[in-house]
Amino acid sequence: MNEELSKYLPKEDSWLVLRENGLLLSDYHVEVLLRNGINYQNYTSIKEILFAINDILDEDYDEELDLIAKQIDERNYYNSKKN
Repeated sequence: MNEELSKYLPKEDSWLVLRENGLLLSDYHVEVLLRNGINYQNYTSIKEILFAINDILDEDYDEELDLIAKQIDERNYYNSKKN
């Protein structure tokens, strides 16, 4: 692929993947969650993960964790509006 064009494509770690537990999370989301002690495989809904993230952010603010929480929450909001 042309290097100039590839800079406009999203990085592979930002692609959403349907996980074994039915949640749509990118590899980047999984990496940040695991780094903060949240094993996404222990959760069955996005709301549960967001609750766990907020518990951590209340104790110790992490900019990356806050960013992915906002991304996940926004996608969850728009997905719920489609139904």
